[in-house]
Amino acid sequence: MYSVNDKYEALIMSYLDGQCSAEEAHELLLWVAESEENRLYFKSLKDQYEVWSLTDFAMPELDDADVEAALDAVNAKIDAIEETETKVVQMPWLRRNYKYVSGVAAAFLIALFIGFLVRNPFNSTVIYAYNGQNESSYVLPDGTLVNFNSEGSLSHPKHFNKSERSVDFEGTAYFDVAKDEAHPFVLHCNNMDVEVLGTSFLLNADKTAERYTVDLYTGKVKMTAFDEKGNILSQVEVNPGERGVWNVTESELKMMTYSEVKEDELHTEHVLVFNNEKLSKIVEALEYIYKVEIDLGESCASKTLTARFSDDESIDEVLETIALVSEVTVTKTDEVYHIR
Repeated sequence: MYSVNDKYEALIMSYLDGQCSAEEAHELLLWVAESEENRLYFKSLKDQYEVWSLTDFAMPELDDADVEAALDAVNAKIDAIEETETKVVQMPWLRRNYKYVSGVAAAFLIALFIGFLVRNPFNSTVIYAYNGQNESSYVLPDGTLVNFNSEGSLSHPKHFNKSERSVDFEGTAYFDVAKDEAHPFVLHCNNMDVEVLGTSFLLNADKTAERYTVDLYTGKVKMTAFDEKGNILSQVEVNPGERGVWNVTESELKMMTYSEVKEDELHTEHVLVFNNEKLSKIVEALEYIYKVEIDLGESCASKTLTARFSDDESIDEVLETIALVSEVTVTKTDEVYHIR
C-alpha cells in the first residue's frame, strides 16, 4: 500500500470533511502534485470516503414529485444552515438512529446529506496541478479549455452547481471558456475574482507575483478585488485587446488599453502581446526590445498577427514563429534580419 505520514492522512480526511482552512488546502494541493504516489493515495482515501458515506443506506423509492419536493426542501434547509453557520447533522447520528426514522423522514434526511455533499466543494473537489512534466491542457466539466503556460494548479467541483461555474486557480494559463449566459464562470485567485460568460483570455495569477493580469482576446470579463475580510474593494470591466491588472502589494485594480499594455511591456516585462497587429508595427517593437535591425519587405508590412511572446524567447525563436504563422521567409546576413 502507499506510504504517507500521519500529517497528510489527517489533512486529507479534514479536507474531505470540509474542515480544513484555505492554507491547509493549498498545502495539501502542493503535496498531491509532488508525485504520482501522492495523487494515487489521495484518490484512494477519497474513493473510500465516498463509499463509506453512501453505503449501508437504501434510498426509498420515490416518484418524481416526491424527489422534486425533497430536493427543494433540502436546498432551503442548506441555505438556512449556511446563513446561520449552524452545524450540519453528522452521518454517525443518522447511523445510530436510522431504524427509528421512517418513510419520508428517512428520505428527507438522506437527501439532505447527499445534497450537502453535492453543494459542499470540499466533498466533491477535483484538483489538477501542472508541473511541466504532465499534460498542459485540461478540460473542465462544462467544456472550458485550460492551457497552462507555466506551473500552476486549479480545483473545481466534479459538477458545477446551478448558480455559477466556480474554479480556484493559481498560475498562468490560457482559458477558452464555454459560453453559458445562465451560469457565469468565476475564477478565484486569492483576493481577486475574474467573472466571464464565454470568452478567451490569458490569466497570470502566480501566487508569488506582485500583480495578477488578465489579457482579454474575445468577449468581456469583470475583475473584482476583495480585502482580507471579503469586502469588495473595486471592480473593472475588461474588453478585447485590454488588460486588467490587480496590484497585489498596493491593493490596486485597474484596466489598461492595448496601447498602454504594449508600452508597459516594452519598458518592463519584455513580454509582447499582439492582437491582430500589422507586421510593420511588430517589427518596430522587436527592434526596440532586442536591439536588432530588421529589414521588412513592403509586401509583408500589411500582414497581421495575433501572438504572445515571453521574455525567455530569443529573437531567432520569435522570428521563426512569425515566419511559420505569417507564411513569410526570414533570413539573416551579417547583423541584419530580412523578412520577405
